[in-house]
Amino acid sequence: MKFIETLKGLSLPRQLALAGAVVGVVLAMTMIVRGAVQEPMALLYSGLEPGNSGEVIEELDKRGVEYEIKGESIFIPQSQRDNVRFALAKDGLPQQSVRGYELLDDVNGFSITSEMYNAAYWRAKEGELTRTILAINGVQSARVHIGASLRSGFARSDPQQTASVTLQTARDLSPQQAEAIQYMVALAVSGLSPEDVAVIDPQKGMIAGPNVAKGEQPSFIADSQAGALEQKIMRLLEARVGPGNARVSATVDVTRERQRVSEVTFDPESRVIRNRTSNDVSETNAGAGGGVTVASNLPQDGGEGGGRSSSVRNSTESVAYEMNETRTETETFPGQVERISVAVLLNQEALGIDQGSANAGTLSQQVIDDFEQLILAGAGLNIQRGDSLTVELMPFQTPEVPEMVEAPGMVETMVERYGWQAAQAGMLGLIVLGLAFGVIRPMLKQGAASTGAELNAPQLIGNSTAGGADGPADPFDFLKDYTRERQDETAALLQSWLEDDRKVAVNE
Repeated sequence: MKFIETLKGLSLPRQLALAGAVVGVVLAMTMIVRGAVQEPMALLYSGLEPGNSGEVIEELDKRGVEYEIKGESIFIPQSQRDNVRFALAKDGLPQQSVRGYELLDDVNGFSITSEMYNAAYWRAKEGELTRTILAINGVQSARVHIGASLRSGFARSDPQQTASVTLQTARDLSPQQAEAIQYMVALAVSGLSPEDVAVIDPQKGMIAGPNVAKGEQPSFIADSQAGALEQKIMRLLEARVGPGNARVSATVDVTRERQRVSEVTFDPESRVIRNRTSNDVSETNAGAGGGVTVASNLPQDGGEGGGRSSSVRNSTESVAYEMNETRTETETFPGQVERISVAVLLNQEALGIDQGSANAGTLSQQVIDDFEQLILAGAGLNIQRGDSLTVELMPFQTPEVPEMVEAPGMVETMVERYGWQAAQAGMLGLIVLGLAFGVIRPMLKQGAASTGAELNAPQLIGNSTAGGADGPADPFDFLKDYTRERQDETAALLQSWLEDDRKVAVNE
């Protein structure tokens, strides 16, 4: 009751100010308690399609689960995350954006034609292949298109099957992964050859498929060989110059095409006679000479002969030789090494060569020659093939070593994680204390003092005038001090006295 009387004794502006201060304290305390007891939010799902996200949010609203949406992620209280996930999975949420053989569950055999069933079957096949490709590590999105050609009943041969796979990856696919996708799609479609499956990346272009030779794919083999070669050379050099005093760069050029070369070689020094053939031909011709006379018509026995004869002889010989024959067939596959280039940079200061000495150049060249022989033998370089090796001695720039920082302890980790929240709670606490002790308490004390003064002032004045023993010695001094310290209450008191006197005068 005393508190209520104190509130009634305050003026209207002070009552409003006190009410505002109380409301502020209540709100600040509510925020402090809410921040202290609020449960942290945990990730429920992220990266869902808009339709699937809407279905999940609708289900959360039905279940009365509190959630927050940040970009493409949905957060719920950490203690409810696992239970909500199992409950949504039981209801089939979130639904997969790619549908497979479940498309055939809705097919009614009495109301669908063969063409419609074939279209649904190939859609289901594409969906199943897409799911399998999305399971590959690094594949972000994928679409499979199967060029299914329907065979006519009058065709003598089956039409050629084709397919394409469009995908987006977080990193480059290796040739083995692209080839695996080709074979996976080809084995799932009857009559489809792996070479007829195109693997396409919208950003990198054609990765594998028709008119794309294996050698035209990214040369991951060359990169791996160069990396292994650098590590091998680095191990040899660090054993001599120490860690951090050598730099090695290797480049491996590999062939990107397949080539087959056939060569036949004969040795003329090794010839021997395999067959010899001789042929002699003789021809004889006889004829009469001069004009036609009586004597030429007579028998030869009866007259003198006057004819001529000729003979021709031809002789030919053919010899067949046998020689040594060497047939060589060379086939070059993509990925074979064509040329290796190695550059080595050594820290001159780590070798201990004094550049101010007279024979510094000779010593440096000797060191370079020794390292070249070591690298040639260790890396297996072939100078006749065109491999190159460069070794240079130069002083290294000494990098500034950063100061080692100890790992934060448990206390520092807790401060880092919850320091800001604690600071916010502390600031709100200070505000509450300031409002309570700086505003509410003084106003209540002032109201109580003014109420007590109003109640006791006439009695004190009367007692002082009568010369009571408990009152002050001088009533006028008391009134001066009272009016000086409490001007508002004194004015109100005088106003009430005047109103009482006025009422008395009116009644008289």
